[in-house]
Amino acid sequence: MKPDVKTFYDKRSGTASHVVWCARSKACAVIDPVFDLDPASGHTSCKPIEMIASFVRERGLRLGWILDTHIHHDHISGASELKRLLGGTIAIGDRVGEVATAITDVYGLEPHHIQLDPFDKLLADGEHLPLGDFTVEALATPGHTIDHLSFVIGDAVFTGDTLFMPDSGTARCDFHRGSASALFQSIKRILDRADDVDLFACHDYGAAGRRAPAWHSTVGAQRSANIHIGNGTDESAFVILREKRDASLDMPALMLLSLPLNIRAGALPALSAHGRIMLSVPLNVPRNAM
Repeated sequence: MKPDVKTFYDKRSGTASHVVWCARSKACAVIDPVFDLDPASGHTSCKPIEMIASFVRERGLRLGWILDTHIHHDHISGASELKRLLGGTIAIGDRVGEVATAITDVYGLEPHHIQLDPFDKLLADGEHLPLGDFTVEALATPGHTIDHLSFVIGDAVFTGDTLFMPDSGTARCDFHRGSASALFQSIKRILDRADDVDLFACHDYGAAGRRAPAWHSTVGAQRSANIHIGNGTDESAFVILREKRDASLDMPALMLLSLPLNIRAGALPALSAHGRIMLSVPLNVPRNAM
């Protein structure tokens, strides 16, 4: 049985946010919502979240869960803003504390930043959440990051930053305690399903402009055509390919701005004494420190 899905695409970060619901009960979850920040101007916008909130209201859906697949390095989570608008329970993987500790060390943040208060629930591998006629299964899929989860809902898997579209391959593994070998094993967990199971990715960049952005594929399509893991690629070959590619990639444009916010579920800091929202970023950070 497949849930209903509506995807909202954020062009700036190449992020696909998914609204997933049970048609009978109207219970819904939102996976990887985005809060917009223009790094050039420092201007923020709630528009991506407001679009999701409007859709949920128009369809008469009941938001139960706001799910982040991991601490994102390339955009700001909209989880806190969406909860402010619609309510719901914010959940993330239970290894988030390890990531938060690394980030607070690099930024020199106060200890309260790793109390993880904005996250209402920390999910263990195999944990289930109710969603009308469905359940949401938390599937630990580390590799891109150590805290990464995918979410299994009926005959659909929301893969976060593990598998991209077949012509774009897989997610990078060069962040703090990322591992190409772990990602390979995580992808095996995802693809150990029937060929017609739907897969929904968190990111797409239009294959470097060769096509329109996309985020939906199937297990069968990934097994046969994924340029990094398709057609029986073994683990050693994948690790060599993935690590070589990672060494050539630039850091995400929003990484230094997003990380201290995302360990707080995207919640912005309080106003400074001057009435401004302020963010501080570290300089000369080692590549694998976060």
